[in-house]
Amino acid sequence: MTRRTLGRLAALVLADLGIVAAWTLAVGASAPRWPAGWLARDRGPLRLTRLDAPRHYRRLGVDRWARTLPEWGGVFGLSKRRLPGRTPEALAGYLVEVRRAEWVHWLSLASLVPIARLGPRWLAALFATVACAVNAPFVAILRFNRVRLLRVLARR
Repeated sequence: MTRRTLGRLAALVLADLGIVAAWTLAVGASAPRWPAGWLARDRGPLRLTRLDAPRHYRRLGVDRWARTLPEWGGVFGLSKRRLPGRTPEALAGYLVEVRRAEWVHWLSLASLVPIARLGPRWLAALFATVACAVNAPFVAILRFNRVRLLRVLARR
């Protein structure tokens, strides 16, 4: 690989990283301003399936991940580390925030679209693999928490 080719590749990787960072920050910063009505139901990728049972998530070790992975929800909005209260109203509000956080992780993957259009396929595939690997544990934690919240709210 020539020095020129290596320089172009480095510039492309830096541009792709910039796209991912800018898009992720934009989505995360805008999320607290989304109307709660948008997050009142499980739509699109948030729809739960029969595989979304707490026992499946525990078998994967999601409860351990939740204790070890960083929680950055408090940077732009509400931290999801602790329940804000135990009343049905507080739990319903927390459910909205969990949905908001899951949407942030799903929408952050949209940064892959310009990357796929601008560069070589192998680099887009690499970015897609990393983006999915980074976001998947957080989506799993949020889904696990949402399933448990829905069960608690259904009992009240």
